[in-house]
Amino acid sequence: MKLFLKRVFSEDGPGFQVYNEQGECRYLVTVETDNSKQKILINNTSGVPVSEIYHKHIIMRYFTVRCQAGFFVLLPFMRDCFSFKIYGSSYRFAGDIAAGRFSLFDVDNSPVMTQERCWSKYGDASELNIYVPEDEHLALSVAVCADMYIAAAGESAVLSG
Repeated sequence: MKLFLKRVFSEDGPGFQVYNEQGECRYLVTVETDNSKQKILINNTSGVPVSEIYHKHIIMRYFTVRCQAGFFVLLPFMRDCFSFKIYGSSYRFAGDIAAGRFSLFDVDNSPVMTQERCWSKYGDASELNIYVPEDEHLALSVAVCADMYIAAAGESAVLSG
């Protein structure tokens, strides 16, 4: 299944819209900010929440995800590139989150999802390929966390000179 994740800004604040290949809106993502934390809700088009994400920045930025697949904690770490360690699942990351290009694999190396930046009819977006349909909400949550992490890094960047 292929989805497109597009960051949008509205009067209600920043968020995301998720489209399928036919251009139909599948999910709406809203972001509520309060001091050092953010609450991110992924709702289907009927307004029913399918995932809740809490983004906190205490000493480091991390995400807690609650969806139908369970409860997970995503902790960013640096090696050669930005990536996440995901607690609560056997899935692992490969790729570079900072570049918006990564994959999520199961322990048997079968792909769960891939994400890459793209230019589409929705403008600048992320293309998500989800290979495990029952983990659609988890994969979408991971993609939103990655995009939030990229956005936070861009907002905190300081120009030299």
